[in-house]
Amino acid sequence: MRQALLPLAFALSTGLSAQITIGAADMPGANDTLRYRTTLATGVDVAFTGAGVTWDMSALQPQMEAADTTVSVSATPLLYQLFFNNAFLYPQNRADYGVKGTDFSLMAFSMSDVYDYYRADANGFFNVGFGANVNGLPTSVRRQPIDRIYAFPLEYGDTDASSSSFNVSVPTLLYFGQDQVRTTEVDGWGTLILPADTFEVLRVKSTLQRTDTIYVNQFNTGFRIPEPETIEYKWIAQGMGKPVLEVTTLAGVPTTAEFYYDPQDIITSTAPAHRIELRAYPNPARQEVFVPIGAQGRIVLRDIAGRTVLERNVPAGSLERLHVGDLAEGSYVLEHSANGHTVKTTVVVQR
Repeated sequence: MRQALLPLAFALSTGLSAQITIGAADMPGANDTLRYRTTLATGVDVAFTGAGVTWDMSALQPQMEAADTTVSVSATPLLYQLFFNNAFLYPQNRADYGVKGTDFSLMAFSMSDVYDYYRADANGFFNVGFGANVNGLPTSVRRQPIDRIYAFPLEYGDTDASSSSFNVSVPTLLYFGQDQVRTTEVDGWGTLILPADTFEVLRVKSTLQRTDTIYVNQFNTGFRIPEPETIEYKWIAQGMGKPVLEVTTLAGVPTTAEFYYDPQDIITSTAPAHRIELRAYPNPARQEVFVPIGAQGRIVLRDIAGRTVLERNVPAGSLERLHVGDLAEGSYVLEHSANGHTVKTTVVVQR
């Protein structure tokens, strides 16, 4: 029986394993169904990597099953396509496909029915923008410059950095924008052992630094909010479209793991899942945190040991103010439960 979540490094002979190269053909295309399982990433050693190693993740426990379905750009709402289906006027934002994104709300600002748009070509894999109903108005939002997720060809030892940004304005109400810097390193290659499959992979580490900008017309004031550092660890195999394993950390805390597992057993619907993102501002925080609430339910704040330090019922549409000034410095998990679903985010308390 393989040892749970402890990767075993050993030298591989030339005949057993060789470094692979990843290119545009290994990315998703329109009308692909990308199936995966998710689980908590607790115990996954993301620090272990290198050349010609084996990552033994065979003890990952398949939990929730899910799938992302890509669609052709022309199949997404017409008013979303302005920048993404016009290679003549907007060549940098031309997209190959769209995929259902994450809904977002902040105070009187909301984005629903989100589609993120992507393109893969000889130069790399890009997120070029998104479409959404912004406060009920269909809107096309391009990234300027676009987000380069990978530069191709992707090989061990490669490094890359790209900056991207977007902004959305709701006339007479507010402006919301985000600046992002992505730093990427291919820091490993070798064999990945999953519960039901084994792959030859590249390991890619992407560090994301994001800053949100909000300006509220009513109060004639604005502010910039740095988000906690996000790191994406991806194990990528040839021809699989989606990484066969992806682990995300937020402010240094592992959150979730998505991995390839028995995809033929996963039942999917043609309608994409409706997902709500949970956010907290400012983060990191010293004295208080503000949490926009989209649906009536209950929020719970837990420390790293899982102990509840705060909980309350919350009404839909509220902006909850959480006092954290008395809490010890460190990372906490904030949960919002509503309509039978729970979403989580990490809150960092600093002194």
